[in-house]
Amino acid sequence: MKQKVIDFRELLERLLPLDELPPPDRLRIHRALATGAGTQIEQAALAALSQLEHAGALRRLPADDAFPSRLRYQRLGDLNVISLQLPATEEREGFLLFPRATLPAQAQAGIDQMRRLLRLDDPRAVSDPRRDDPRLALTEQLDLAGREFLGADSVRLVLGTDDESGSEPPFDRALTLEARRHPDCILYAADLSRAPRLEPAARERGALAMALVAVTGSDGQPLGVIEVASRQRDPFRLEDLSRVALLADYCGRALERVARIEKLVFIDPLTQVYNRSYFDLQLANEMARAQREQNSMALCIADIDDFKSFNTAFGYEAGNAVLVQVAQALRGGVRPFDTVARWGGEEFSILLTAPVQAEDVATACERLRLGIERIPVSIEGLDRRSHRLGVTLSLGVAMYPDHAETAQDLWRAANQALLKAKRGPKNQVVFFTPERDSRFNAS
Repeated sequence: MKQKVIDFRELLERLLPLDELPPPDRLRIHRALATGAGTQIEQAALAALSQLEHAGALRRLPADDAFPSRLRYQRLGDLNVISLQLPATEEREGFLLFPRATLPAQAQAGIDQMRRLLRLDDPRAVSDPRRDDPRLALTEQLDLAGREFLGADSVRLVLGTDDESGSEPPFDRALTLEARRHPDCILYAADLSRAPRLEPAARERGALAMALVAVTGSDGQPLGVIEVASRQRDPFRLEDLSRVALLADYCGRALERVARIEKLVFIDPLTQVYNRSYFDLQLANEMARAQREQNSMALCIADIDDFKSFNTAFGYEAGNAVLVQVAQALRGGVRPFDTVARWGGEEFSILLTAPVQAEDVATACERLRLGIERIPVSIEGLDRRSHRLGVTLSLGVAMYPDHAETAQDLWRAANQALLKAKRGPKNQVVFFTPERDSRFNAS
C-alpha cells in the first residue's frame, strides 16, 4: 500500500469530510486555516478528527502495537487510512502530559454519572441571576458533577486570573499556566509525593494524585483550568482521563452560556458596562460582605456635566459616543474587583469594594475625574466631521457604614452629594456630609 506524508493543512483541506460537521465547527476550521499558524491548524485538525469520529463519519482503528503513539482513522466506505504520529508523552515536575487525541474515544459511564454531568448543560443550574457572580453556581455544580462522574475527591475550576470573582487560587500557578499553554493535553500526576516541589501543597490539600486540564471556549482559547484531586495513588486510567476531558468540554460550554446570559441580563448594550439591575445586586452583596468583615466601602455616582449640550450641538449619535468613551474610561480607571455601571441617561454608578478608606476613595474619585477631564473624546457630528470634545464629570460619594446602613439610604446619601457637586462649579468630587437635623436634607 502506498504511503504519502501530508501536513495538517492538507488533511483538513483535502481528506476530511468537513461537510459532516456543524457550520460553527467548520467556521472555526476555516479561521484556523486563514491564520496560517501551524499550531492552530494542528489543533483544529485534531479537534476535527475527534468530532468526525463522534459524528460517525470516521472510525478509529485499533492501535498498532508496533507504534503505540500512532492514531489511525478510516473514512466509512474508504480503504485509505489516515495515520497520525503524535508526540510522545512528556513530563513536567511529576506530571505527565497526555495528548487528548491519544485517549480512548469512548469512555464508559453510568446513567447516574451522566445525569449529573448533563446538569451542567441546564441553564437553570448554573445561571442564577440573584448570585453576585453566576460562575459561582457553576463551580459548585462542577464539583458535584465531577466527584460523581470521575470518582474523585474534589474537582475545582480555576478561572483565568487570580483576581476574578469566584476564582479559587490554583494548586500550583506554574502547572496552571502549563495546562493553559497545552489545551490539547491533560496533565496527570499519579503520585504527588514523588514531586518534591509540589509535595507540601499536595499534603496541605490532602491529595496524592491530581489531573489538570484546560477549559476552552468555542474559539479554542482557554477560559480556565479544572483540577481533579484524589486521596489515592494512581487512581485514574486512560479511560478516566477521557472523562476528565469530557468534563472540561461540558464546563467550557457552560461558561460560555453563563457569559451570554450575563451579557443579555446584566450588560448595558450601548456602553458595555454593567446595568442598573446588576449594580443593585452587587451593591447588596458587597454591603453584606462589608458588614460581615466589619469593613467600609463606597458608592459613587458620576454625572457627565452639561451632557444635553452634546446632543444639541452634534446629534444623539455623538452623545452616545460620549457615553461609550466615558464608560470605558471609568471601567479602566478602577480596580478589577470594583464595579462600574450605567445607572441611567448620562449617570454612572461606581462601587469601590471593601476594604477601602475615605482617603483612598477620595484619591480614586479624583483620579477618575481628572482622567475624564484629560482625555479628548472623539465624535462625529451631524456635519460628518470629526470633533474632539472636552468632557467633565461631577461625582457624589457616600461611605458605608459611615453615611448609611442600608442600600436605599446609601443611594440617597450619594445622590445628595451629587446634587451639591452639580450646583457649581461642577467637575468636582463631593462627599456626603450629614446635616444636624436630617441626614438627607440638602444644605
